Amino acid sequence: MNNTKYVLAMYDIRGKQNYIYTSNHIKEIIGGSRVIADCYEDYLFPAAIAYRDGISFEEARKCDKQAIYTYKMGDKIIEGRDFSSGAFEKRMSEEEFLGEVVYDGGGNFFVLYKDKKTCVEINKIFTKAVLQYTYSLRVLCTHIEIDNFDDYLEDRRKLYEKHAMCESKEAATIPTQVLPFTQVDYRTSMPLYKKIAIAKEPIIEKKVCKESYCKYQKYWELEKKNRDTFGEKILDNLVTEKGVDSHLAVIYIDGNNMGAKVQNCLKRSDGTDYTSYDDCVARLRQFSINIQKNYIDDRMKDIDNAFAKKYSKNEKLKKRRFVIYAGDEINFICNAKDALMIAETYLNNLDKVDDGDGVKHSACAGIAIFHSHTPYSEAYRIAEECCESGKDRMKQKKAGDASMVDVHYCQGAIGINLEKIREKEVGELISKPWFVTGYPEGDKTEVSLNMVKTMVEQLNQLSRSNVKGLAEVAKHSQTRLNMELSRILAHNKDVKELFGHIEDKELMRKMLYDVVILYDLWFAKEKEDNKNEQKKSHT
Repeated sequence: MNNTKYVLAMYDIRGKQNYIYTSNHIKEIIGGSRVIADCYEDYLFPAAIAYRDGISFEEARKCDKQAIYTYKMGDKIIEGRDFSSGAFEKRMSEEEFLGEVVYDGGGNFFVLYKDKKTCVEINKIFTKAVLQYTYSLRVLCTHIEIDNFDDYLEDRRKLYEKHAMCESKEAATIPTQVLPFTQVDYRTSMPLYKKIAIAKEPIIEKKVCKESYCKYQKYWELEKKNRDTFGEKILDNLVTEKGVDSHLAVIYIDGNNMGAKVQNCLKRSDGTDYTSYDDCVARLRQFSINIQKNYIDDRMKDIDNAFAKKYSKNEKLKKRRFVIYAGDEINFICNAKDALMIAETYLNNLDKVDDGDGVKHSACAGIAIFHSHTPYSEAYRIAEECCESGKDRMKQKKAGDASMVDVHYCQGAIGINLEKIREKEVGELISKPWFVTGYPEGDKTEVSLNMVKTMVEQLNQLSRSNVKGLAEVAKHSQTRLNMELSRILAHNKDVKELFGHIEDKELMRKMLYDVVILYDLWFAKEKEDNKNEQKKSHT
């Protein structure tokens, strides 16, 4: 290596959730998520071109050149996973590159620059562009100088250590304050910036702040490129029948133990660590590529295939509304009746993935069932908390390779966290989350989706009125439940046993309550008289 000290920099976008979910408008939420996903491609790469070529940032955005060498652009892999310190030095000295993307994943973005001055000057242009084009997105960049390419893990440790110090000093103020006579956005208190059309027929306009305008612009740009990716725009079109059954579901799925998986990808089969940049960077890049493929690209196809099997191929795009899909996280909306089937399909197919590297893939799914008029950000929040409850249970049981699903039927209590809602509604009477894969055999205190399905098969032997009555008695006490089950068995001579596959009777009571609450939505027998009975009960 020459005497020049290269610089390893890490970029961290701050407050992602707040930036995305300051609005209940799905177009704005989608736009905000893609602003974050494309931040470096849209602003850092042009900033490097502007600095190297001495041109304006606006001119640099129109260039096809590259000043930072990258192995992928967006979701497209350009050069593959290989990294060579010798090739990097050649690119910096002979090919006019100013840096190279080391790794993009886990919420962080790493770039190796040719020197400290280059890093600083590019970041000056980049920071100004982020302020101009996103208004309020905050990106923290931390960098260290490196002496050689021998120990990536040690350099990363130093970088993380410095980054933690920078986080504690970070300013949290918004970029522009307002004057007393300025019109402001009631949600963000930011000054209103421009009037936009939010509907075409009839034309409806509203004033938005600069942050919202940037998000809408990004959404319109995405919509022009690929209208089918996101699916149905009007949520009321996803419901079964307006006024009869207007339930939708937000499904939030997030990968498990990604930090541990990143660490494991840097270990040899004998347990020792890879250390050199050549080895570590190559493996991290391949890991990032695999995560995008396994958790997003292939699973989105699975979701559409599942809809195509249930509905016609022409209808499948009308049955879901993708909102966010990046890294190991996916969030979408569908008819509530399809939600469990889709989540189960996703988690089961993820469990079957084998990249040949020994990594076991798993995730947790949170489902929030809500009425189509419910504020989306609230439904999303509940879905995310359901996902987190699955992750918490998975960690308690030390079942790192398990996939779990949790669901909540939203019936009010907006603004209250999931734990308090459940405590108020049912107390301790809850069997969720349920294991979809990786069920800890022999643990009689946990519930698998297969156990739920067995319970449903037995419930389907009974009339709907008997089934629905079980929720109230289960909520009251175990004694009343036992009496009711005895009565049902006495009046149904063909039914020999109910729920004998569950040894713990208290667990059976919890399961029964959860299943009966969701019975009409997911588990009821598909009979015409059953459908008519449901319709009458709604009207």
